[in-house]
Amino acid sequence: MGRLMKKLLRTEPCSNCGHAAIVARGDHRFDDMGLPVILGNIEIIKCADCGTAEPMIPHMNELMDTLALAVICQPCKLGGDEVRFLRTYVGKSSKDFAALLHLDKTTLSKYENDGRDIGKQTDKLIRLLTLNLSPELNKKVNQFLSMMADIDDDPCKEQSDIRIDPATLHYQYA
Repeated sequence: MGRLMKKLLRTEPCSNCGHAAIVARGDHRFDDMGLPVILGNIEIIKCADCGTAEPMIPHMNELMDTLALAVICQPCKLGGDEVRFLRTYVGKSSKDFAALLHLDKTTLSKYENDGRDIGKQTDKLIRLLTLNLSPELNKKVNQFLSMMADIDDDPCKEQSDIRIDPATLHYQYA
């Protein structure tokens, strides 16, 4: 039974120790982008020898586009982590992004790091600027505009995870 089970299980070398590791399906917490993200039903390389669990993330560019869209379309005011993510997503330095927003670089830094309250107009401008600077998201302008009036001008009551299915690229707030 043990040998039969091993034959049915797919293995990959562990990136940490090099030993054979089992490839399993499941949810994986992916906070590498500075945001609370759960990738649903993806392959995960799990090493019994060293304990490493490494996701196999398909379509990384499309996944980042989906995450950016989820942040832009969230129903409440952006927080510092979201602003930083959107800035890095569009590939802008803090100096260049601040200039596009007509902000001082230190003000943008305070938004990103200190959690300084972002005004409602600046919040909407950051979202629209990101849509405009990303050719992939630019196609989603109408989707954003249709829900823009419903964005709450207050911060989220609590930070919720963004759950993304990498296979379908659908997202929801968990």
